[in-house]
Amino acid sequence: MSGWDINAHPDSGTHPQTSLNQQILKEADFVIAVFWNKIGTPTEEYPSGSIEEIMRHMAEGKKAFIYFSNRPVQRHQIDEEQSKKLDAFKEKIHKQAFYKEFSTLEELKSILNDDIQLISNELESPSQAQSVNRPTNSGKLSDYETQLLKLMGDKNDHSLQWVSTFGGKYINGTIVQDIRQIAEYERALKSLVRKDLIKPNKDGNIFFLTADGFDACENL
Repeated sequence: MSGWDINAHPDSGTHPQTSLNQQILKEADFVIAVFWNKIGTPTEEYPSGSIEEIMRHMAEGKKAFIYFSNRPVQRHQIDEEQSKKLDAFKEKIHKQAFYKEFSTLEELKSILNDDIQLISNELESPSQAQSVNRPTNSGKLSDYETQLLKLMGDKNDHSLQWVSTFGGKYINGTIVQDIRQIAEYERALKSLVRKDLIKPNKDGNIFFLTADGFDACENL
């Protein structure tokens, strides 16, 4: 791994972004990009240097980890032009690559730990590599994650209901009232979503298996 502020050196006569591409991007194994409310400074060909690095890196068939923050933005921090460009990029990248969203620093750390471990395993063992967006095997799932996937795998429509009810939570026909268990299930649901094994509906109370989720169920 490299960083532009550590590994790049001045190169007169060359556009700064082109120089960075030549010095660092060419040798990078993967790219990590984190966006909040701005997209950055435009280059000669792309809306920002970060976008150029991501797109050029992906064009070579390499991995890109893209994360978008959902943290609230104060009014004085809003730049409408930057926000519009960021939204446009998010819509575009949604059709070309898998990205993830986070709301807190702790959530980002957890997501990064999972994703970097996946790509590290791939780089260390190319013959046994999985795509960075593929799920880990069932042995690396928690007991609660495994339990939820089994519930979904056994249901005809492969869905899971997570609905608040009097005194607890309703999970596919079972009422859970223990506060600790509810917290563990909620953590497991968030983790399965991060791993792209399940997807929630717009209300966040019904979950469905993804293609990777079906693969994971078959391996349980």
